[in-house]
Amino acid sequence: IRQVLGLKTWGLQKGGKGLQQGRMRFEASVQAAGSAIKRSDSPAGHEAYGLDLETRSANTHVRARARGSGQGAVCAAAAPSQKDSSGGDGLGTQRTEGRIFTVPTILTLARILAVPIIAVAYTSPGFEASALCTLLYSLACFTDWLDGYIARRTGAISKFGAFLDPVGDKLMVATILILLSYSVPKGGLLTKWPVIVPFSASVIICREIAMSALREWAASTGGAVRNAVAVNSLGKWKTAFQMISLGMLLACRDGTFGNLSLEVCAHVGPALLLVSAIMTAYSFSIYFRSIWAFMSN
Repeated sequence: IRQVLGLKTWGLQKGGKGLQQGRMRFEASVQAAGSAIKRSDSPAGHEAYGLDLETRSANTHVRARARGSGQGAVCAAAAPSQKDSSGGDGLGTQRTEGRIFTVPTILTLARILAVPIIAVAYTSPGFEASALCTLLYSLACFTDWLDGYIARRTGAISKFGAFLDPVGDKLMVATILILLSYSVPKGGLLTKWPVIVPFSASVIICREIAMSALREWAASTGGAVRNAVAVNSLGKWKTAFQMISLGMLLACRDGTFGNLSLEVCAHVGPALLLVSAIMTAYSFSIYFRSIWAFMSN
């Protein structure tokens, strides 16, 4: 009886020590992960941290198989969960999830704030106002590319920024189209066909409103309907033509004054704007055809 009781007591003591060791190792791994996250303030740091967690996870799995005990399995399960919370790929795309005002988002906000300034500059007389309007628009187009580049490069992605970026683009394009229709630039193709600007503006603005409603309906439906209205390559070319044409038209607001560069802008700008309007209508027809099957059902 003493021997049996002694063996049971010894087994319980060993089991308690094993559980205690497993708990201590789990707490140590959590503390190490927390300190690593605090130290990793750059993408390189996150990459090193992801590699360190992968190594630690592999080691704990090997120890769990060697011992076949419960505490090893607990430690092995703890390390992958920490790795998953950091994004898994070492890029740190989830580390800005709690941050709203990232660098790309600030650039997008600056672009939106420039919209009323461009409107005031365009409606003000003088060559300086026209130059300021064109300069601000050019900077806005540059920041539109820059914020996307920074977001992809550094992983500084936030839900607010993803929502704000297309809104800022649409506000800028719609405002400038209204301004150009309010006061059509002089010279070039617009001397004979000034109707190009208001016609193109109405097509583009109406398409953007209809497309926003279509995407909102698709998002509420979900599934394959949402994939049917995903951005395609034609939409990107249309946007590029729009941005170039609007900049050219803003530059020749007061005329060409015999300047060769302004003459080119006055001829090429309206043509590109008309092409972008046609591409806009055609791209909407593609989207609508792909989603019509879901609407008809």
